[in-house]
Amino acid sequence: MATGRHVWQGVTAAVAALTAMAATAAAGLLLLDAGRFGGLERLTAAVVGMAVGGSAEFGAVPAGGTPVAVRGSIDLMPLGVALTGAVVLGCLLLRHRDGLLVRGAAAAVAFPAGAVAVAMAARGDVRPPGGASVGGMSGVCGLPAVGPLGRGRSVDALSVGFSVPLWPVVAGAVIWVLVVVGVCWVVARFQIAVRGALWTVGGLAAACLLAAWAFGGPAVAGGVLLLLPLIVFGVFSLGLGVPWTVSSDGALACVLDGVAPPAPGGPLTWVAAAVLLALGVLAGRGGRLLHRAAWLGAAVGVVLAGLALLSRVSVRLGIGAFGFSVPVLDAGLTANPPAALALGSAGGAAAGLLAGGLLRLASVSWPAWRDRAR
Repeated sequence: MATGRHVWQGVTAAVAALTAMAATAAAGLLLLDAGRFGGLERLTAAVVGMAVGGSAEFGAVPAGGTPVAVRGSIDLMPLGVALTGAVVLGCLLLRHRDGLLVRGAAAAVAFPAGAVAVAMAARGDVRPPGGASVGGMSGVCGLPAVGPLGRGRSVDALSVGFSVPLWPVVAGAVIWVLVVVGVCWVVARFQIAVRGALWTVGGLAAACLLAAWAFGGPAVAGGVLLLLPLIVFGVFSLGLGVPWTVSSDGALACVLDGVAPPAPGGPLTWVAAAVLLALGVLAGRGGRLLHRAAWLGAAVGVVLAGLALLSRVSVRLGIGAFGFSVPVLDAGLTANPPAALALGSAGGAAAGLLAGGLLRLASVSWPAWRDRAR
């Protein structure tokens, strides 16, 4: 009887997580006014599918029977959507200490099944707003205006469709749930308090959204809602010294000539140092100093390495004609995971030692100062 209840709770948690992810994706797309480009419900499904590890594939076929097609894919994880679902799933799984693994196993079955349904719904067409025309490839990397993208050709002459392949979504959803369940097990096993951290993160996220809306308008707020963890990781990792790389290949690789990510370090170093010191203070309650510093270093290093893997962005574009396929552009933006692991571990351990030492000094100095004041 109890097992059946835990199974039902795990399925409910998976459904709630998918619902929260869909609501977050829809809100971000509404703020971006993405409804001008296609059906909002299908675009929402595509964003949710990408949030669990899928990629968006697109193809453009010109009208009139021209045997030329443009195909490509975009690999970008909307970490704001993924984090929302992870928090909802984790909180529901941790509502009771007993039966966690049973609830997790049920969620590991229900969530991928729901993700498959979402990926199947993520198929549709994208239309340009206002029927704009394009000037072709003339002047781009020295290429002449060619084929269906010739000068003055209307974009309406292209039928642009998108889809999200199923198998990457299934694999990503299974891994996603197992990671969340693993984190929940660690939290329950070692009695780690996360409520205060969740409230702090939620407050900071709300403040970032309000600031984005105030200074950039609804469209910027929508982008921040979808990509806030990626933005935060980019700022923090650069301040910590983690290098980012822009790569490009193909006939249109020259469009990224001169494009480079910001150099690591600089003023962002102070931001990273302040964040690490705050983490050290939060972790500096109880236990031995070296033990806390080691745990904090390991946690920061693993989290940063994982975010470096999840923050990779790639765009592929190719042209197919008469049975042949020609790669046109293969571009990517990546952080260095080993560097993130090493620098995060070192920075977290150092912050733990410094914060622990400061807290210990304050605990000793405050009674002595109070005695002198008397």
